[in-house]
Amino acid sequence: MTLNSHSHLEAKTPINRMDQTTNKLLQETLIRLREYMKGFYPSREFGTRFWELEEDDLFFEALGYLPLQMPKEVIADIDILSKMPRGYRLAFPIFWIEDDYFVNGWTALSNAGEWLLPAAIDAYREIGMLSEAEALDAALSVIRKGEDDYDDVATEAAYKSIPNKFADDEAKDSALLKFFRSDESLFDFDGA
Repeated sequence: MTLNSHSHLEAKTPINRMDQTTNKLLQETLIRLREYMKGFYPSREFGTRFWELEEDDLFFEALGYLPLQMPKEVIADIDILSKMPRGYRLAFPIFWIEDDYFVNGWTALSNAGEWLLPAAIDAYREIGMLSEAEALDAALSVIRKGEDDYDDVATEAAYKSIPNKFADDEAKDSALLKFFRSDESLFDFDGA
């Protein structure tokens, strides 16, 4: 065990390995993310290894932009995520929906629908944010019924019907930051 710059203990784990195609997609993603972040902070140096950023706020901001920088192959075939290191697999559906929610409100859940909402639910469960997973699962049940394709009121009501300690953005963001900061090997891979 070593003490890193984030003041927590981390175990040295082997670097994640994957096939060449997936590796190339992730390298492309990290280059895009670096360039995107430079646009917001032109006087700051950014590498491609965003998980090594010392500032929690910059790390979390980069993590939030990560799904938007994924190549179209990932968006077209969500199963590609299963070939990626755990951090990408978990972050993509969560932060894709969070970004869409910021722009579109409750429509984000119906936008995610069967394409992405099940992956987000699984990600929240794996992270240990069970009440958020259950609330999203309730919303997905309404979406699956398909009675009112554009009735975001019903989707919102279903989500809010589940007691959820992460319904508050601050509580959710804090838990997500804690999880994704807990282990840098979540994102590291050979060639990053």
